[in-house]
Amino acid sequence: MDDKVKIRCPACKQVFREKANKVRDGVQLNCPNCCKLLTLNRDTDDPFFRRALKLAKEIRAIAQAQIIEKAYGPKGP
Repeated sequence: MDDKVKIRCPACKQVFREKANKVRDGVQLNCPNCCKLLTLNRDTDDPFFRRALKLAKEIRAIAQAQIIEKAYGPKGP
């Protein structure tokens, strides 16, 4: 499973990928194409930011479930 999320820059319209662990509400990232500072938050009007935040949250939850399954077995604690 890929642990990266696609983010589209609203300034240059280019898509870049960032690790799901870094993509969280309130984080600031630089676009590697145009070097614009992007602030990711849930309340934005940009659907690409909201989708990236949602997907990153789902990827982190799956990764956490895999860690718990390895530690405690398939049934959990």
